[in-house]
Amino acid sequence: MLTQLRLKNIKSYRDATIEFKAGINGIAGENGHGKTTILEAVGYALFDALPYPERDFLRRGAKTGSVEIIFVADDEISYTLTRKVGGSDVRLATPPGTISGKKDVYDWLIDHIFPHISGSKELRSIFENTIGVSQGTFTTAFAQTPSARKTVFDEVLGVDEYRKAYTNLLPAVNAVKDRITDLEKEKLVLQTETRDYEQLKKEHADLQKQINQLSKEMQKMESKLEQLKKRKENLDRKQKSIQQLEDNIRRLEISIAATKKQLIRIDKDIKSADAAEKIVFELADKKNEYEESENTLKHLYIRREDRNKDEQKILSLKNEFTTLQDKQKRRQLLDQEVSQLKTEKEHLLPGVQKQQTLRREIDLIQRELKEPLQQLIFEKTTLQKEQRRFRELEDKINTLKREKNLLLPLSQKQEHLKKEVEKISRSIAITNSEIKELKKKSKQAGEKNLCPILPGVKCEAVTDFRTYFTEEINKRQTILNTLEIDLSKFQEELHTLCDPIGQITQKDALLAGAQEEIGKLTQIPEKIKENTSKLDEISRKFQQYIPALSGEKSEQEEVERIITTLKTQLEALGDAKTELKSIETLINAKQKELGTLSDIQQQITEKEQELKEYNTIFSKKYAGLGAIITVIENKTKKLKSAYETYLRNKPIAERKKELIKERDSMLNALEKEREEIKKERTRNQALRSSFSETEFQQVTMELDELGKKLSACESTCNEKIKQSDTNQRNLITMESKLNELKRNEQILKQEQQFHSYVTFIRDLLNSSGQLVVLELINEIASEATNAYCEIMNDYSLELRWNEEYNISVIERGEERNFSQLSGGEQMSAALATRLSLIKVISKSDIIFLDEPTQNLDVQRRENLSQQIRNIHGFKQLFIISHDDTFNEHCDHIIHVEKINGESRINY
Repeated sequence: MLTQLRLKNIKSYRDATIEFKAGINGIAGENGHGKTTILEAVGYALFDALPYPERDFLRRGAKTGSVEIIFVADDEISYTLTRKVGGSDVRLATPPGTISGKKDVYDWLIDHIFPHISGSKELRSIFENTIGVSQGTFTTAFAQTPSARKTVFDEVLGVDEYRKAYTNLLPAVNAVKDRITDLEKEKLVLQTETRDYEQLKKEHADLQKQINQLSKEMQKMESKLEQLKKRKENLDRKQKSIQQLEDNIRRLEISIAATKKQLIRIDKDIKSADAAEKIVFELADKKNEYEESENTLKHLYIRREDRNKDEQKILSLKNEFTTLQDKQKRRQLLDQEVSQLKTEKEHLLPGVQKQQTLRREIDLIQRELKEPLQQLIFEKTTLQKEQRRFRELEDKINTLKREKNLLLPLSQKQEHLKKEVEKISRSIAITNSEIKELKKKSKQAGEKNLCPILPGVKCEAVTDFRTYFTEEINKRQTILNTLEIDLSKFQEELHTLCDPIGQITQKDALLAGAQEEIGKLTQIPEKIKENTSKLDEISRKFQQYIPALSGEKSEQEEVERIITTLKTQLEALGDAKTELKSIETLINAKQKELGTLSDIQQQITEKEQELKEYNTIFSKKYAGLGAIITVIENKTKKLKSAYETYLRNKPIAERKKELIKERDSMLNALEKEREEIKKERTRNQALRSSFSETEFQQVTMELDELGKKLSACESTCNEKIKQSDTNQRNLITMESKLNELKRNEQILKQEQQFHSYVTFIRDLLNSSGQLVVLELINEIASEATNAYCEIMNDYSLELRWNEEYNISVIERGEERNFSQLSGGEQMSAALATRLSLIKVISKSDIIFLDEPTQNLDVQRRENLSQQIRNIHGFKQLFIISHDDTFNEHCDHIIHVEKINGESRINY
């Protein structure tokens, strides 16, 4: 049961709290005031159902919003569910703690509040198609195509669960079939892979015998091979020693030859050193003289650099002196230009003053004449239109009052006819009910011979009551025919009147609107007088330009002409002000520049004196420097050749002692090498006398032949060992696959048995769904017929709902489909079916009916309200309607009213 709903920034609700009570809750208010929003908020929070995007659910201008709903479950515990608009911020406050997150909250609701529902999709479907059908969609599902109806109501009735189970089992069946196919393929592969097991086992035993025979032969060869290796190793050592001695002898011979060549080169170098030593001695004086001249030149070059710097300084002073002279000329030119500009300025001043006067006049006329006159002309035109509208409204009010007085007698007649129609309609309903009851009793009396007077008593005296019942039914049928004729007559009269009450209501609304509008126009004469007074005031102020103002549009054009004339005069003067400003700017700039040149003559005098002093000092300081440098440079050039010859021979002469020492060392080394080569030749002759080359070749050949035989034997043996190992691995693999083949046959048998079982279950589910549908449809159709007869107040009718979920109505033996029913009949049939659906299948304790009286006349609305009062099995029933028919049958009424765009709640 719902106890409270709070809406924050939801559509037209800013922050509203709504209290609900047990029983029938009426939600009343005008269309568009926010009644349906309450239903949508319950659906959004509890059932995750919203018929449009979440952004449209928010109040205009709001960034966030929330729905908070408090409900009491079957355990009598109160829970609070809060959902923010957008995202998955959903919280459910329970006694143990708070559950957060959209998925967790709705899983809890399905487990504890709606246990008969399998998922969130079905939760939304139950709300949209049974508990909370939206306004204007009561008949929508029944008017759709058979396939669309099947999609909706299969889910509502839970029948699609059988189809889903049947469909969901198909992958399992296919998986088992695939598994059986895979096992059969695997079995065939295993049988193929193990068919050569016995033959392979015999080949493996033969290989083991051959390997043992080859191993014995190899042992004999290895013993002989070891003896030959020892002989060869002894001969190898001798051969290597001989080779090493011969290599040493060759090395010593090469070294002696190289040493002799080096001695010849050193003797030559010693002679060159003697010659260089003599040259160095002869050129020593010229070398010293050259170095002294080079040192003198270095000092003279430094003085020349100083002279160049002083020359640059004198040049810089000359440039500065020239610049100062140019500035002196510039100062004289500026004096002349400033004098000329001041003369031009004096000539421009009168024109500037006249321009300023004209601009002030134009600005005054635009601000205080043109703009106010424009506003007053517009006001006068508007006031004249409103004055004409005032007269039109007076005429309209008089006409509406006359027409209303003519309609009053007709409205009284209409009220009388309506009462007669309602009275006859009630009589027809009672007569139809009596006929139906008589037919029922007639059937009972025919089957059990029960007395029509004393209920439940079997009559022995009379054997057939059909005559009695036929007469009673015919009497009431005659009364019914008369009533229907009278009803048709009164309805025709009502139609002829053309609804005078509605016309009076319409004219009252027009009168109220006209009177309200005329009330706003009572101040028109006063406003016209005030407008004329303002025009006179402006006219007096500007009489020099325009004599009198009456508020005509032509006067506005005259003002424009005056402004144009003044602007023409202003343009004729040119842009004197701008020229004057430009001249003043030039004068200021030139005077500023003159200020910087005020002491230029003094600067020229000082700079001229400084230049003379520098020239005098320079002449004395650097006299004859260039001639001295030239003399020293010529002397250095003459001595340079002797200096370079000295430098080339100096290192050669210095190496003489080193070369003599190197020659003595090499002579000692040569003597030692000659003694060593003599000893090596003696040892080589001794070794060659104990070594036989023929024996060495014979042993080497025998060793190679025996090694080849042993290698061939080992290769054969290894090949057979590899083949044996391969056979051994293949035997192990085959034995493993033989075991695997046995397991495969066992699993294949189990899978075949399981496939038969799953196929049986799936076929059973496929046939059960349709049986459940037919059983539920028959039960719902029976309930719906009773509800439909109550709403239509006609108990001769029968409502049918077939397996394609198509509604049809049987009336006087004729069957009409849902599409052939009138709008009111469709609404009544849909309501009856939905109420029966909720009674039969819904486990919810609440139901919402949003504008259930759409397309129903007065009588059917009253019948529906009575029928809703008889609905049992719900703790709460919510009726959302702008029609007050239901108010007297409600236990609790909630009034929704929109004030300044905000929905508010009253009780």
